[in-house]
Amino acid sequence: MADLKEKKDSGYQFMQEKIKQKPIYQNRMVRRCAASLLCGVLFALAALAVWALVYPRLNDQSEEQELQPIEIPEEEEEEEPEESTVYITETVSMELEDYKKMYQQLIQIGNQAEKSLVNISVLSVDTDWFDETFINRSTASGILIGDNGLELLILTGYEAVRAGESLQATFFDQTTAPAVLKNYNKNTDLAMISVNLSDVSDSTREVIQYANLGSSKTTRSGEPVIAVGNPAGVYGSVLFGNLTSVTQTAGIYDGSYTVLTTDMARSDASSGVLVDWDGKIVGVIQNRCEVNGQKNMIQAYGISDIKEEIEHLSNSQDLVYMGIIGGDVTTTISEQEDIPIGVYVSEVAMDSPAMAGGIQPGDIITSMSGQQVTNLKDVRSILLKCSNGQNIQVVCQRPDRTGYQELEVTVQLTILE
Repeated sequence: MADLKEKKDSGYQFMQEKIKQKPIYQNRMVRRCAASLLCGVLFALAALAVWALVYPRLNDQSEEQELQPIEIPEEEEEEEPEESTVYITETVSMELEDYKKMYQQLIQIGNQAEKSLVNISVLSVDTDWFDETFINRSTASGILIGDNGLELLILTGYEAVRAGESLQATFFDQTTAPAVLKNYNKNTDLAMISVNLSDVSDSTREVIQYANLGSSKTTRSGEPVIAVGNPAGVYGSVLFGNLTSVTQTAGIYDGSYTVLTTDMARSDASSGVLVDWDGKIVGVIQNRCEVNGQKNMIQAYGISDIKEEIEHLSNSQDLVYMGIIGGDVTTTISEQEDIPIGVYVSEVAMDSPAMAGGIQPGDIITSMSGQQVTNLKDVRSILLKCSNGQNIQVVCQRPDRTGYQELEVTVQLTILE
């Protein structure tokens, strides 16, 4: 019996063999994970190598494409020429041919100035009484100020472009490019629009010119000027005339600007520039009736007074406002009326920063941000250095029964919307 059991057990000895596991490196799942990990490492090393080689070049290109600020040179102070009596001792007669040559020369000056002008087409969507939509088209004239390395910058009127759904610029050679509103100042009705340089062909860039800004400080009443751009309400129109006044001012919030008046009739859509006989721009045509008795005549901001603002608009800097209308208290007025020298506040705009800060009509502003204020020009210069939301300290002299009392208020500046 024992032999039989021993024989039976010996028949199943093959089942008693020890089974060994495969090495871990031969496991299919492990090998797949290892292959994936190796591919990831190789991909990371390749990406690092590409980044190390390409990044310096990309960085150099980005540095080349950085915006270049627009700088408008300050005008040099020129001595006023001494007025002398002119005696005409010889009579000069002009034939018809002489007049023809003179006007041909004037037209050439106008054509040269037009190379720096742009016709801006403004498209806007509106609805009629029956809620039917329609496209409204209008045009305005713009001035090529310069480029910042990426864009062409064009000065124009804010009211003319503010409602535009799309803007299109047409250059001197009749080529077109899309434009966008870049910056504006509702206070002076000036705006800056931009056109990508990539949208302007090389041939167009060879033809156009940047505006040759002159000086309005040296202009005199009676001097001849040329109005180009859109002075008659049609782009490309040219008018010849004379300056009738160069001493009028436009009272706006926080400042005043010299207004050049002419004897040239205006239209409701007049825009463009005034050019002297040297081809330099001395004024930017505006449609606000700033001077009494000149409603139907072309008027223009003196270019010297708006150069700083043009530079700010070009560089997308804030143009803040305080909201006062006033006049200068000069030394003569101060001695005659026994009031402090500064800026007399005649009006404070509703809901303006000045009103919120506590400035009242009748106050005389003598200091802002620690800087002395003697005229509206000082107020404008100080505000040009400020930014939206900034708080400034304003020192005023307020009249009472005993004379004037000094008070200091805080004004938080904003942008006029």
